[in-house]
Amino acid sequence: MAIIREKHWKVAVGDHINAERPDEIIGHLLSRRGLDTDAERQRFLNPRLQDLADPLRLQDMDRAVERAQQALLKREKILIYSDYDVDGMSSSALLYRFWAGLNGEARVFIPERKSEGYGLSIQGLQRALSDGPVSLLFALDCGTTSCEEVAWLNSRGIDVIIIDHHELGSELPAAHAFINPQRGETDRILSTAGLVFKFCHAFLKIRRDPSLFNLKEHLDFVALGTVADLVPLRDDNRILVRHGLEQLNGTNHIGLQALMDVAGVQRDPTPSTVGFVLGPRLNASGRLAEARSGWELLTTEDPGRATDLARDLDQLNRERQKLEQTAFEDADALLALQPESENKYCIVVASPDWHQGVVGIVASRLQRSYYKPVIVISLSEKGGKGSARCIEGCSIMDALRDNAHFLKGFGGHAMAAGLEIEPDKIPDFRKALNAWFCKSVDCGVYLEQLRIDLELPGRALTENLAEETSRLEPFGKQNESPVYMVRGIRVLGAPKIFAQRHIRFTGQAAGVRFAAVGFGMAGNFASSAALDLAGHWEVDGFTQRPSFRILDWRRAA
Repeated sequence: MAIIREKHWKVAVGDHINAERPDEIIGHLLSRRGLDTDAERQRFLNPRLQDLADPLRLQDMDRAVERAQQALLKREKILIYSDYDVDGMSSSALLYRFWAGLNGEARVFIPERKSEGYGLSIQGLQRALSDGPVSLLFALDCGTTSCEEVAWLNSRGIDVIIIDHHELGSELPAAHAFINPQRGETDRILSTAGLVFKFCHAFLKIRRDPSLFNLKEHLDFVALGTVADLVPLRDDNRILVRHGLEQLNGTNHIGLQALMDVAGVQRDPTPSTVGFVLGPRLNASGRLAEARSGWELLTTEDPGRATDLARDLDQLNRERQKLEQTAFEDADALLALQPESENKYCIVVASPDWHQGVVGIVASRLQRSYYKPVIVISLSEKGGKGSARCIEGCSIMDALRDNAHFLKGFGGHAMAAGLEIEPDKIPDFRKALNAWFCKSVDCGVYLEQLRIDLELPGRALTENLAEETSRLEPFGKQNESPVYMVRGIRVLGAPKIFAQRHIRFTGQAAGVRFAAVGFGMAGNFASSAALDLAGHWEVDGFTQRPSFRILDWRRAA
């Protein structure tokens, strides 16, 4: 059973400001983001495409463009080999449309999760090449650690261009061009969709003819991949997502419009729309079926086919939700049976009953419930394949590297990773990981903190502040929605429960009344005494009125 933990509220220390003036509050929040000059603030509040960094500063970008131009000139057949998540699908859809727009010939291959697994594999490559020979292969959102597979392709006369953002291995693949920002000191937060955008931008820049392809029209794909992959929404990512969401609102891609229609997206899309509505539906194809259907939705020009695909993905997502809930409950029950010594610092659970496509989501839910690093493994006759999720202050990749002798393979980044393991090694692996985290990670890391940007009096909760706060959007990693604290709240009347798990009520602080909502708090909220609330003051997406979205509460002192 998932536990309810007490979070440590950490209120930021800053200069004294007049909390009744929205302009001072926004100025304070911008300073908290390291933006102190007028130029920095204007660039942040008004992100412009012309302020994007030069794509040619990425290592090997010039070589990749040169090879791509050669392929187009010689009418070479190319293969785009992509990952099966939203970042992979959106980046391959962008590159496919770009190549087609230049009258090039390309086909796209997305591996089957269960039989071929993540990234380049000999099995996947053999199936991909069975449809005909190619002379150039683009590996998108994969390939960084695929030294053997790249050598296999090279031996068959196939040049490889890797465009990926995952952490580097001890050895680099011998690709013709290897675009991965982890090789340098700039652009390290870009998703693969962002990197493919950079490749297309560099190509048009070198050709000195931006009219060859309308990149702006495809920024909705870039926003999808960037937001869904949970990369920081700052620097170029902020620019790409701000303009990408605007493009998504009036998208020319009939598949995306069909998906929004099926999902009931009626207002301006936000990162939450991508992360919780569109992304899960696209991901459902890669989790439970062939990711090809998600990619096809992004590229189809047939309205009828777009509608059918969108409905299929919506249904798959419903099935995914059921599988996920069952696996989560099973994993929670397994944890209750484990000795505390085996999951005190890191949770490792495994079962043959869990669909491989949902273990990553289950790991994320367990990580949020227990606030510990988590690895969830799906077992089959071929072995165990798992997903890992970490907490702030430590790296799951460091843990896996130091315990690599237990594993058949692994890859990822500090906060999330995938791995393969033989089932009989899991008990020792679990013990070794707990010992590693005990030794390597300070115990304070396990205390979940709620970082509060500013304490506000009740009279500061105005419609003007909610509107001014929205200027900081799009919100996401490293540009989180501001967290405000208000003391001495009284709940007027009984909170109303909706959708079984959530609550709404009217609060009052210092004589000022305001609307409040608490998601997932129906069974965990006390309204009989004065409370302190921490959360977001924002325009409610349903009512279009200001509301306090509660993240946590405590009884007032």
